[in-house]
Amino acid sequence: MNCKQNRSAALLIALTLFLILLTGCGGKTTESTPPPAPPSSEEKQESPSSLEEETPPPEESPLEEPAEEPAEVPEPENHPAAQDTDAGKPPETPESVPEPQPAPEAATLPGPVPQPEPVPEAEEAIADGNYTVNVTLSGGSGRATVGSPASLRCEGGKLYVTLIWSSPNFDYMKVDGQRYDQLNTEGNSTFEIPVAALDQPLNVIADTVAMSEPHEVEYTLQFDSASLKNA
Repeated sequence: MNCKQNRSAALLIALTLFLILLTGCGGKTTESTPPPAPPSSEEKQESPSSLEEETPPPEESPLEEPAEEPAEVPEPENHPAAQDTDAGKPPETPESVPEPQPAPEAATLPGPVPQPEPVPEAEEAIADGNYTVNVTLSGGSGRATVGSPASLRCEGGKLYVTLIWSSPNFDYMKVDGQRYDQLNTEGNSTFEIPVAALDQPLNVIADTVAMSEPHEVEYTLQFDSASLKNA
């Protein structure tokens, strides 16, 4: 410990001597610079303005975007301006609608071609006069008949036929609701009735007294124009 203390003391003494020698050799000692004086009140007032002048103005940010313009308000349909603009436009053409395609025809198997039915020839006008014509009777019980051929007369373009029944028990006939009485009083019942046309069925009613009470019976007559002959 003593050795260390002696060394430290010797070093301290040597350092002190060195400093004394250094100051003695340098001559004038350097004067210490006085501290700066505090600023006056006027300088304190001017300092903010000078700072303001030196402070550069803030630059405009390039990121600022211009304000958006207000959107236009659409005009009502009844406004005259809207009508004028619509009038100048060409009329809109409707979209083309695809035409319906015809359905494919079903495949037909080959077969016999049907022949058209023959068209009946127009009946020639019958001249006034007396004729005979074949007549057929149907209906009733099938026991009564009429004579064929029957007498036919044409007067003023109208036809009248004379029917002779196979029985004397018919007292009247009806054609289209019109009653025609018996022409004779003896022999088989005979009637003259109108005929609308040949080759067409004619429905008639004949009243018979062969039963216990008179009874109307429905019949159908038809006249064959091919058998027409002058009497």
